[in-house]
Amino acid sequence: MSEQYSVKEALESTETCATVLHAILRNKYGDDVYEWDPITITMEVADDYGAEMSSQSVNRFAALQLIMVNDAFFQRLDAFMGICNTLSTGDPFFGVFDPVTVEEAAWAITECALNREMLPFSYTIKKFLKVILADEGYGTDYPEMFDAVFAADTPEEAEDIRAQVRQADLNPNTDNINEYIDEELTDMVHQFDKVPAIARIDDILLASDSRTLVETL
Repeated sequence: MSEQYSVKEALESTETCATVLHAILRNKYGDDVYEWDPITITMEVADDYGAEMSSQSVNRFAALQLIMVNDAFFQRLDAFMGICNTLSTGDPFFGVFDPVTVEEAAWAITECALNREMLPFSYTIKKFLKVILADEGYGTDYPEMFDAVFAADTPEEAEDIRAQVRQADLNPNTDNINEYIDEELTDMVHQFDKVPAIARIDDILLASDSRTLVETL
């Protein structure tokens, strides 16, 4: 009963992160859950857990579904921006345009890396990230989670980054972003620990640089 209540609480919360929702739903329903629409998901969890999923939980999982089933997050700027917004706030990405912050992009990339293998990002998305990093004064010391985006850059592309953001190689905001991600990961671990069925998954994810959530289930 306590396990069922913990899952119910997580599904109904407005704060549960997408990675925890993914662990709960895929652990219960398998790969089929990637093909379900939001109505089917809410009906299934209502039957199995007596839970009324919050709109934020539905929206966050829907955003993660897109990450899992296609390459839109990596290839299309509109999808990348919408998913970044939704994973952060739980508001639907088809709503009013909301500019993506460096923090939101950093967290979306972090969650993506926890859940699936990373694919190369399109030139348009990399260009967008260079712009918002430059706007925040980042130099070549940009936060490490962005390595997953820029690692495959050609030498010319790498120089283009430096040309745009070289003015602030010692940006103190880098520590702020790293602290923000650490706080988000700490909250994610707390959410995992509240649900007995998935409580140890975070230990496996965070102890490995390469294992994804799907590989741990």
